[in-house]
Amino acid sequence: MNDRSRRAQKWVNEEFYKVLDVFGFRSVMFVEWGFRPADVRRTTERIKHPAAVVKQWVRTAEQEQKLAEEAEAKGHRESAAEFYYRAALYYGPPCGVLHTNSPRKLELYKRLVHCYTRFTELFDEAPVRRVEIPFENGRTIPGILQTVSGVAKVPCVLVIPGMDTIKEYMPSPYHNHFRRRGMATLTIDGPGQGESNTRETWVTLDNFERAGKAAIDFIETIPELDASKVGVYGWSMGSYWGPRVAAFDPRVKALVGAMGVFLQKNTIFKHSKPAYRTNYMYMSNIHDEDAFDKMAEQMTLEPIAGKIKCPTLLAMGEYDELCPLEDGERMFEMLGGPKELWVYEDETHTFGSRLPDFYPQVADWMRDALDGKILPGHKKRINQLAR
Repeated sequence: MNDRSRRAQKWVNEEFYKVLDVFGFRSVMFVEWGFRPADVRRTTERIKHPAAVVKQWVRTAEQEQKLAEEAEAKGHRESAAEFYYRAALYYGPPCGVLHTNSPRKLELYKRLVHCYTRFTELFDEAPVRRVEIPFENGRTIPGILQTVSGVAKVPCVLVIPGMDTIKEYMPSPYHNHFRRRGMATLTIDGPGQGESNTRETWVTLDNFERAGKAAIDFIETIPELDASKVGVYGWSMGSYWGPRVAAFDPRVKALVGAMGVFLQKNTIFKHSKPAYRTNYMYMSNIHDEDAFDKMAEQMTLEPIAGKIKCPTLLAMGEYDELCPLEDGERMFEMLGGPKELWVYEDETHTFGSRLPDFYPQVADWMRDALDGKILPGHKKRINQLAR
C-alpha cells in the first residue's frame, strides 16, 4: 500500500476513535500545560468522531470565554484572567487540526490571540507578555515572554514547541518550572508553527535556525535578561528544530531535546498516523507528495550533530513510536559536547505518566547547565525506571 492509499483509509481512524480514548495519551500533557482535567474529560467524552474535534473544543472554549467576560464585567480580575487563559488554550486544539488557512481557522485563531492577550493584561502574579520578534522580509515571529519579577539579568530559555503544539501551551504562567528556578522563558511559534502559519510564514529546511537566531538577538535587547545564559528547550519536532538552532548559534549555552525526532523522518511521515505528514505538508506549504518526500529525506540532524558543543540533554521514551530508541542513541553519540541521555522505561513519545516528573527535572537540569555545573567530558545515560 503506497502513502496515498494509506492516508485514504479514513475508516481506520474512525474505528480507532470508537474503540479507544484517543485523547487519553494526551490528557496528562494537556493537564501539565494548564488544561483543567474536568474540561479535558467533558470535552473528549463528547468527541465520538474525528470530525467532532473542532466543534467540541470550540464549545468548551466559548464557555470559558463567556465566563471570563462575565467575571471581567463584575471586576473579578483574577477569575477573568484564569478563564481567558483557559479559553485561549482550548481554542488551540481546533486550530491545530485545521490544516488550511480557511476563514474558520483564522477566526478561531483571532479568538485565541484575543483571549490570551486579555489574560496577559489581567494576570498580576508575574510578568507575561506577547512579543513580536523581527524576522526576514519584514515579517515577525510571535512569542510569549515570561520574565522573573524583581530580579535583574536572569537566564532565558528559548522554548520551541512541537509540530502539533503552540506557544500558548508551555510553560504555563501559573506553573512555570523554569521561572520558579530563576529563569525567564521565551516561547515562539517559529516558521510553520501556530500563529506563524496564519501569517503564511512557512517552515523550510533551514529557516528555523534563523528564527532561533532572531529570537536570541531579541533576547539580547531585553535589559532584564542575561543573554550570556541562553538555553534552548524543544520537544517533539522541537527536538529537531532546537538542535539546529544550537548547532548554528554558539550563544546557546544549554540544549534539551525531548520526545525526540532526531534523525530519519520515515517513521513519523511514512509509518505513523497520516495526520503528521498532512500537518507538516501544510506547515511547509508543500502539497506535492514527491517534493515533500525529497525535503523530508534531508530532515536529519546527522550532518550537524557534531557541531553542538554546549551541554545537551536528550530525553525519550523507550518505545517512542515516532523515533526508534536506536536513533536517539546514535544522536547521543554524535553530539560534540557534554551530554546526557534519559530513557523513560516502557514509555512512548509523550512519556505518559512520567511527564509530571520530567518537567521539574528538566528545569533543574537546565539551571545546572546554565550555571556551568555540567563540565566538559560529561557523558551519562540514565534509565528512568518505570513505576
